Amino acid sequence: SGADFFALLKDAFDLLWQEGERRPKMMSIGLHGRISGHPARAMALARFLDYVQGHDAVWVCRRVDIARHWMAVHPAPQP
Repeated sequence: SGADFFALLKDAFDLLWQEGERRPKMMSIGLHGRISGHPARAMALARFLDYVQGHDAVWVCRRVDIARHWMAVHPAPQP
């Protein structure tokens, strides 16, 4: 159900948030249109994003944004 999906996401985030006090953490959520496109799950995802954005220092981004950030901060060594 949508409530179960929200609870799963929230519990995972809350644990990573606590662990992140010592070292940064990353949470990746894979979405498939057939599953996450269901109205109840889409609503749960929207609620989860609202919940996450209520925390300081959380970066909600796409995978390409992570890759670009990594390349900018940790450029490949030049030969």
